[in-house]
Amino acid sequence: MGSTMGRTIASGKRKSDDAFLLAVAAADNNPNLFASLSDENWKMIASFAAPPDIYNLSLSSIHFFRDEASSMDDERVLATRLLRSSLLSSLGRVLENSASGITLEAALKMGELPEGSVVIAGSTLVAACLGKEWTKYPDAADVDVYCSARAAPQVRSWLVEDANCMFVGVNDTYIDFVCDRLLYVVDTAIHHVESWGSFGENLEDNSNGFEEAEYRQKAVQWGKNAAEYASWKWKHSMQFGILGVVPINDGTHNIKPKPGGHLPFDFNGTGKIDLIVAKTGVPVSSLLDGFDLEICKASFDGKKFHIPDPHLTFAAKTKMEPNRRAVVGSYVKHHQEPENYYSMQPIELSRLASTTISAVRRDVPNAPFYRLLDVAAALPDRYNPNATTLWARRGTFYDSVVISKWAPPIQFNNWCCALIKRLHKYQKRGIEVVDAPTIADDFRINRYEIQFHGG
Repeated sequence: MGSTMGRTIASGKRKSDDAFLLAVAAADNNPNLFASLSDENWKMIASFAAPPDIYNLSLSSIHFFRDEASSMDDERVLATRLLRSSLLSSLGRVLENSASGITLEAALKMGELPEGSVVIAGSTLVAACLGKEWTKYPDAADVDVYCSARAAPQVRSWLVEDANCMFVGVNDTYIDFVCDRLLYVVDTAIHHVESWGSFGENLEDNSNGFEEAEYRQKAVQWGKNAAEYASWKWKHSMQFGILGVVPINDGTHNIKPKPGGHLPFDFNGTGKIDLIVAKTGVPVSSLLDGFDLEICKASFDGKKFHIPDPHLTFAAKTKMEPNRRAVVGSYVKHHQEPENYYSMQPIELSRLASTTISAVRRDVPNAPFYRLLDVAAALPDRYNPNATTLWARRGTFYDSVVISKWAPPIQFNNWCCALIKRLHKYQKRGIEVVDAPTIADDFRINRYEIQFHGG
């Protein structure tokens, strides 16, 4: 399951919790009661119980850790098999309610892809681990699939053939911090993110009245231009050479299916799936290492669940990645949100953010998030406050050199804002972040625009 078990108490109540806990207490006083049920009966019970309940049940008796066939292989340990059964049932319910189009059967088919090349992770797995229903939250129904660059064509074909999904565009807002082009101020192992959606949902909502066969035929034809479309997106919105940010596609990241496969595509389509594709040579595990909350690293690869810290996860608790925690804690301490930020010029916002960042760097000097800030600071300053003509551009915030120098501090502010909002999001969902930075109830922070829109 990814980690050995230790005694813990999981939080969260379901309707059957009280009866379940009474039964466990009775069984704990009479160990033979556990052995009176067959493993298959226990497995059936587990499929109807929340994973935290099964985790705690397993910790209550050595019966669930007996060594079958003199092997300590996880799959031979009853506790692991019961937890897997519970997790699979819970994942199936989460996927069914996600409107993504991915079913549990399709997720299991993912296990036929090369090992270590693709996983489902993020909020989908957190909800599955806790047995929770989060569809009332705006983005909780999204499913995040992470894959290596090399495996991406096979993963796309899995989405098409096994999950009956379709490509609906490059999602350059996934790592965009409010900028048309400057996406990578904080280094990332992500090359790009693709949006995918259920073919059936798009047929119903976006097919302009086409019958299924005709819509599929048209979508497959449109898909033949997907690589050209994506190349345009990368060139015009996802590279910034002056900062060394050039995720140019060398062919490795072409939007294409496996050889002989089809790629249905609808530019006007919608979907609830983000396919996060790593940079060349970056393993999927490195993508998960970029999470700020440990609980979000829980993943499923079609065969096994990987729960980095089950003791905390099944208690609805998590730790925050230390460098991000330190930076957020310092940023909150030093940031002063202006009342009229929306009417401020980008140069003013950049200088405001730079002042806060300087204080943060004194507090947290060795965090690995400052490289591109230093590159930007070393660039010549071409900003001209008197250059106001849009068509002239030179010296304005439409000048690539000016943006490269002054936008990164704004982006860093927006990145910290995103970390804080994600922290609050999981706390509102009942996740206790045990080492969370202290943030006052009245603390305010906003994402800033790089181009001025007036006030």
